[in-house]
Amino acid sequence: MQPISKAPQPQYWLLTCVVVAVLYLAREVLIPIAMAVLIAFVLAPFVLRLSRTGVPRVISAAAAMLVLLGVSTLIGWIVIGQVRSLAADLPQYRDNMRAKIADVRQTIGEPFDRASKTVRDLGDDLANTTTGEQAAPVPVAAVPAADAGWERLFVAVNSVASAVGLAAIVLLFSFVMLLRWEDLRDRLLLLAGDRALHDTTRALNEASTKISRYLHRQLLLNGLHGTALGLILWWLGVPNPLVWGVLAGVLRFIPYAGPTVSTVVPILVSFASSPGWSQTILTACSMIGLEVISNNVLEPWLYGRVTGISPLALLLSAFFWTWLWGWVGLVLSVPLTVCLLVLGKHFPHLHFLAFLASDEPALPPGTRLYHRLLAQDQDESWEIVRSEATRRSVVDAFDDVVLPALGLVGRARQEGTLDAESYQRIAALTNVLVSELEDLPHAELAAQPGGEVRVLCTPARDEFDGVMSRVLASEFERRGIRATSASTDEFVSDTAARMEKHPVDLVFVSSVVPTHFLHVRSLCKRLLRARPDARIVLGLWGEDLSATGIAERLPVSPQVQPVSTLKEAIAVAQRLVHAAPQAPRLEPGQQSGAA
Repeated sequence: MQPISKAPQPQYWLLTCVVVAVLYLAREVLIPIAMAVLIAFVLAPFVLRLSRTGVPRVISAAAAMLVLLGVSTLIGWIVIGQVRSLAADLPQYRDNMRAKIADVRQTIGEPFDRASKTVRDLGDDLANTTTGEQAAPVPVAAVPAADAGWERLFVAVNSVASAVGLAAIVLLFSFVMLLRWEDLRDRLLLLAGDRALHDTTRALNEASTKISRYLHRQLLLNGLHGTALGLILWWLGVPNPLVWGVLAGVLRFIPYAGPTVSTVVPILVSFASSPGWSQTILTACSMIGLEVISNNVLEPWLYGRVTGISPLALLLSAFFWTWLWGWVGLVLSVPLTVCLLVLGKHFPHLHFLAFLASDEPALPPGTRLYHRLLAQDQDESWEIVRSEATRRSVVDAFDDVVLPALGLVGRARQEGTLDAESYQRIAALTNVLVSELEDLPHAELAAQPGGEVRVLCTPARDEFDGVMSRVLASEFERRGIRATSASTDEFVSDTAARMEKHPVDLVFVSSVVPTHFLHVRSLCKRLLRARPDARIVLGLWGEDLSATGIAERLPVSPQVQPVSTLKEAIAVAQRLVHAAPQAPRLEPGQQSGAA
C-alpha cells in the first residue's frame, strides 16, 4: 500500500516563499528567459534532426529561427491586412447593430423600460440626499494640443520599441540555447552533483519529453481548431474569416482567456455585420460547438496524460503564474507546472508539489474505502468497491480494495485507535458490502477439469475472518469447486470433528490482520491432527510480513501454505483440482507436487 505523503517541513515553506519572491522581483529578467526556453523546446527536435543529417549546428539553429520569423511575419501581415479591411467596413455595420438593438429592446419591451426608469430614479434619489458643502472644483490645466500629440507619439514609439526589444532578446536567447542544447543539459546535471545525478537525469528527461509533447500536440490542435473555425466562418459568410481563424489558433496558446476571446469575437462580428439574426445564431452555435469538441474530444485524445496535471491544479497554476508574470505567465503556466510536477516526483523533499498538482488519485482505493468505513458512509463505500469490481473483476476488487481496507482496520484496532463499537460497526458494514458484491453479475466461468475436491473455509477468529471465509467459499462454488464455510461461532473442536466425519482435501484458514499467530498455529495443528492428509492454506489477508517472518511464526509443516490475496488462494485450489483428475483427494506424498 502506498504511504500517504507528508506535508513539507517549515524550512521548505520558507524556501518556497523566497523562491516566489525572487520570481516576482526578477520577472523582467526571468520572463524573456522562460519564453526563450519555451521556444527552444518547440524548435529543438527540428534542430537536432537537421544536425544528425550532417548540417552544422549553427546553420540548423539559424534555419529554425528563420522559419519561426517567417511564419510570425506572414501571420502578422495577414492579420494586419484583414484588420485594416475590417476597420474600413465598420461604418457599414452601424445600421445593422442599431436594428438588432431595436429588436432586442422591442422583445424585452416594457420590463426593460421599467428597469431603466427604476435605476434612473434611484440615481436621482441618491443624488438629492447628498448633504454638505460641494466639493471644491478641481483646477484643470489646459494642455496644448501639440504637446499632447507628441506625448501620445512618444508613448506609442516606446511601446513598440519595448515589444521589439523583448522579442529580439527572446529570439537571441532561443538561438543560443539551440546552439548549446546538450551543453546546457550537461551543466544542469553537473550543478545537481554526482549524488543526485540519477534523479536529475530522469527528471530532465521526463520534463523535456512531457513539455515537448505537450507543445507539439497543442500546436497541432490549435492549427486544426483555427483552420476549422476559419472554414466555418467562410461558409457562413462572416467577414474576414481568415483573420479569425489565425487569431483563434494563436489565442488558444493562452489558457482559458484565449479560447473565450476566439469564440466570442466572431459572434460579435457576425452580430454587427449580418442584417438578420440567422447568421448570428448559426455562428454562435458553430463556435460553441467547435469549442466543446476541441475541449472535450480532441484535447483528451491528443493530450491524454501527457502533462499529468489535475484540472484543479491547472486552474490554480494559471491564476498563480498570471498573478506573478502577467499574460506571459498565463501562457507559460502549463510548462512551468509540468516542471514543478516532475521535480516533486523525483526529489523527496519536493514531493508535496507532485502530491498537490498530480492527476493521480490522492489515496489508493483501499485507503479511501477505509476512511469511508470509519465514517460509516455506506453509499460511497459501496461506490468505491462497485466501481473497481465493474472496471476489473470482483476478485480484483477484493484484493486491491477490500483487503487493504480490512488490513488498515485491523492495524487501527491493534494500535488502540479504533474502539470495539466502531470495529463492530465496520464489520457489519463490510458484511453488507460483501453481500452486494456477491449479487453483482459475474462473468461466466468454464467448468474446472479434473477430479472432485472438497474444500472447507474456516475463519481463524473474528468477524472479519468470517467475511473472507465466506468470500472464499463463494468464489470456489462459482468455479465448480465444492466448498463449505464454517461460521465464527463454531469452536475449533467442532471444526475438527466435522473434518473427521466428512473427508476434506483442502482447508482454507482466513485471518485478517492483525494476525494472532499463536492462535493460528494452534488452530492449524489441531486441524492437522483431525485430518493428517489434508492440505491447509492460510490466508493472511492484508499481512505484509516477509516470507521468512511468516515461516518463523507458522507451524513447520509442508502441508501449510500461506497466501495473501484472493487470486492466489483461487490458484491454489485450481492447481489441486488439476493435479487429481482421477481421485478427489491427495495422498500425503503428493501434496508437495500439487503446490
